[in-house]
Amino acid sequence: MEKLFWGMVAGCTIAFSLLLGMYLNKTGVIDLSKTDDAQEITTEADTTEGPEDISSLVNETQKNYGLASAALEDLPDNHKTTPESSPVKTEQINPSSLVDADRNDDHDYFMGEEEEEASEEASSTEESDTPESKKNKDYQYTLYKDHVVINKYLGNRADLVIPDTIDDQPVTELAASSFSSAKTLVNVDIPDTVVTIGDNAFKGSKSLVAVEMPDALTSLGIGAFDGCAKLARMEIPDGVTTIGNKTFNGCNALTYVSMPSEITSIGEQAFNNCFALEKLTLPEDLQTIGKKAFYACTALPKVAIPSSVTKIEESAFEGCTKAERFTMGNEVTEIGKGAFKGCTSATYVKLSTELMEIPEDMCNGNVLLEECPIPSSVTRIGKNAFNGCAVLTNATIPSSVESIEALAFNGCAKLEELKIKSGCTVIGDSAFAGCTSLKSVEFPSTVVSIGTSAFSGCTKLADVTISKNTKSIQAAAFSGCIFADVTINRYCSVQSDSFPTNCTVSYY
Repeated sequence: MEKLFWGMVAGCTIAFSLLLGMYLNKTGVIDLSKTDDAQEITTEADTTEGPEDISSLVNETQKNYGLASAALEDLPDNHKTTPESSPVKTEQINPSSLVDADRNDDHDYFMGEEEEEASEEASSTEESDTPESKKNKDYQYTLYKDHVVINKYLGNRADLVIPDTIDDQPVTELAASSFSSAKTLVNVDIPDTVVTIGDNAFKGSKSLVAVEMPDALTSLGIGAFDGCAKLARMEIPDGVTTIGNKTFNGCNALTYVSMPSEITSIGEQAFNNCFALEKLTLPEDLQTIGKKAFYACTALPKVAIPSSVTKIEESAFEGCTKAERFTMGNEVTEIGKGAFKGCTSATYVKLSTELMEIPEDMCNGNVLLEECPIPSSVTRIGKNAFNGCAVLTNATIPSSVESIEALAFNGCAKLEELKIKSGCTVIGDSAFAGCTSLKSVEFPSTVVSIGTSAFSGCTKLADVTISKNTKSIQAAAFSGCIFADVTINRYCSVQSDSFPTNCTVSYY
């Protein structure tokens, strides 16, 4: 608006100057034809009207001034002077104050052609950079100025070689769900130009048997091969650093997978229900194994967890019924609930020396487990941790353990030797119930509470030593045991059925 205003003022000023000069010359007030330095100036004005063309020019000039005044009215309020703001004295506005001082001498400011041309060029560049959605007989895709993203496969081939270029641009990405539920695909060769395979890219392609992965791949999306029930083998390229959730979930025929050492995390249900997976080498840099990552991989014979791993999440290897051994490095500080639950062939589990807690259900139902030493770093043994480990023969509870929770060793029928070191304070309900081979137990002075049915059904337990510091022995704590006498603190809280029938109770 400022440019419009000052442009019109400049034009009007020039036109008015010309008109005034022509009029004065015509009426004889001045004589523009003279060239002498000293010109005569007529002091008496001629009142004769000028020609019609002069009148029309004056009218045109007045019209232009009217337009300039209207433009002035459109200026922001802070550039106007109103009677309300100056009731006593009206100040004349200096036009140069309405704009930057430097603009008054800048003729190019009022000539917007170059600026408009630059704007048009920028607009043209933006249009050329705009992605274009396109389609051919095999693919729907997005064409960018330097690459192509395949959005949807439209063909019906069994053997497919994905092109490395489309419209002379490299194919760099297979977008989310781009090949999902492809009913005919059996073999797919992905070009080395592809760096990204999106989420669910091949999900539900139930006939897919083999995929040649690109060497340049750096990103493998969540659920990329979820439900590819006939996929037999997989070699993951070196550039991939994570395997996301459900990447190979339900790949029931997958027998072998090769993973690069750079992979740091395996996501939730990544290999869930891969029933045929027979060989597994976990990456050297792996740090986290997600929830149900290898749930029900029933053909795995053993699992060696690398020393780099710090966290094994809930049910990570639950239901791996053929795995006989589980080993891990000493960097693991956290194991989730049921991590090795239902591994019915496992005979040995080696735990990290940095493990803080043995979680709930960790080895629940591992009926062939013979040995699982408890590290001295452990402070708690969770509920059902070794429930049903029927052939476990001995257990040593280190002094670091403060509590043994409910059903922790319930049903360990072959448990003959139990050592509870000083430090444990609470033995939970049914913690050792049904340990039918256990013959003797000596409780350390730190134990203050023995829970309901803690040793119920230990039918060979004939010798029990209870500390005078024990304050509470709950109902049926030793129901079904065979010891005939016991000594306790006279202030210890007991129930009428806390001890075996006919057991003699003495007091410290």
